[in-house]
Amino acid sequence: MSIQVYPEQMRQALEGKTILVIGTSNSGNRLIWDIFTEVKLKVILVAHTVYSDEPNKVHSLICYDYSNQSDIDSHANNIIQLLGDRHIDGCFTFTEADTPITAVICQKLGVRGIHPDAAMTVRSKHNTYQILRQNTTDCLYTTEIYSPISYRIGTVRDISDAKKITYPAVLKPEFDVGSWGVVKVTSKDDCLSQINRLQRNFDTSRLGGKFGKSLVLMELLQGLSYNVDVVIYDGELMIGLITDVGLYLPNMFVDTATCQPSSLSDELQTELTTAAHQCCCKVGLVNGVFNTEWKITESGPKLVEINGRIGMYRRSIVYKTTHGVILWEIAAAIACGIKPSFPDISVRSFAVGAYLYTKFHREQFLKKEVIQTLKSLANAKAILLEMFELKDLKQNEEEFPLSFCHLVALSNKDIKHARQALLDLYRSLGFTETEYDIEKFTSLWA
Repeated sequence: MSIQVYPEQMRQALEGKTILVIGTSNSGNRLIWDIFTEVKLKVILVAHTVYSDEPNKVHSLICYDYSNQSDIDSHANNIIQLLGDRHIDGCFTFTEADTPITAVICQKLGVRGIHPDAAMTVRSKHNTYQILRQNTTDCLYTTEIYSPISYRIGTVRDISDAKKITYPAVLKPEFDVGSWGVVKVTSKDDCLSQINRLQRNFDTSRLGGKFGKSLVLMELLQGLSYNVDVVIYDGELMIGLITDVGLYLPNMFVDTATCQPSSLSDELQTELTTAAHQCCCKVGLVNGVFNTEWKITESGPKLVEINGRIGMYRRSIVYKTTHGVILWEIAAAIACGIKPSFPDISVRSFAVGAYLYTKFHREQFLKKEVIQTLKSLANAKAILLEMFELKDLKQNEEEFPLSFCHLVALSNKDIKHARQALLDLYRSLGFTETEYDIEKFTSLWA
């Protein structure tokens, strides 16, 4: 039987619980462990790759190589055996590739989580779209209106089966690599060329090689982008939080700017959170904190993707400031069978942020005076600053830029003031690269 608590009671309910986390964090998520420490959670981390500071941040560490997940069930049994007689209150992951093995472990331990079938479904963008288009008797929701037209592309021969696709269209990796490998294709011949090029690059890119060579060809969704983070408990929508995404980089599908809380009307926000909730439930994500990405098109909301785990740390930490909601605590609470309740979530501040990319901002960012200014402002809580460790800040000459920092300006007045604060800061720091027009990218919130 679950306990229902309000956010202010959650820490007390979590104190002393032991949670099993599958998969290590990365340098951009390094502060997750601090959040769990503050809540007085005992974290048992199981990982095959460990960052240098992690052993000191968690209660105990189990190093075990489950990277080859061809036999997930055996790996799950081995991990449970390594736990010995330690009591586990909950288990979850914040690493996309580890959602299937985490789901199997949850099932074997008898703790709250998602079903392994659901975890496998959402690992594939194509399978997600397919499930959403199905009419099934075991789900109350009709979700085909949210699913874009799509086809799985393993080889160039599969293009002939994509009969409903009109060009221009989008070609992207089937599995999770962020914006890496997402391109617009203008014709069938262009699509054939891009397939060959991308699949060759999968072998050499530090991102592409990890996920296989399967691609998805889908309709090009016109409209603005939104991230919707939903909290779901036993299929019930507890809360939905929306982040507006700025205009993309020209000729790319790369996020540039963010705005929280959303500037959408209450009606559109309700429509988006309802759609996100229904789609998550349709694919079997009924317990946890999940991230979804959307486009609002002329025909209504269309799903870009569902992540079967909590969204990125950078966005979640902004919700802490704007709404007083710490999604990482909530994800841990749900995993432990604690049902969160949000009777009155009000906006505390307004935030407009920009992503910094090695291709555009690295050289200026690494200047001593720039780093000192940003750290001083962050310490004074005038801005939010989430970045990779400087030692990880390598030059990126690839076609698809990599972000290394989320720089967020705050305002107690409104979104327009937060945007202006970001523009003033951006200029004062000397980030004047003409290819990265922050004024244009944030123009939606002027």
